[in-house]
Amino acid sequence: MLGGKEREVLGQQIEVLSTYTVGDVLLVDTNRTLGGQDGEGYEDRDAARSGLTFPAQLSARLMDLDPRINRVFTLSNTLTVRREGGWPPGEVERLSTSVSEFFLFYTGQ
Repeated sequence: MLGGKEREVLGQQIEVLSTYTVGDVLLVDTNRTLGGQDGEGYEDRDAARSGLTFPAQLSARLMDLDPRINRVFTLSNTLTVRREGGWPPGEVERLSTSVSEFFLFYTGQ
């Protein structure tokens, strides 16, 4: 509810099937295709923001979520996210929530 009004949700929630960390890198496996088979990666927030593809927009969203994220690579239904300083408790969950809501849009605002 927003301002006393119900918000209608359009789109489909992405299910995060698993996450795995290796040092500064987080691997995220989802149940939805996020990009093509060629893969698409971003290390620069502005380049990601100016992109029109789903991987570009998701990369920008994640880099805006956490300024320590300095690389996002999307390949089909898998993300590889590098975060300077590793992944402290709570950050994997926060990123997973942002990914799961990526294809959701709200109306009635």
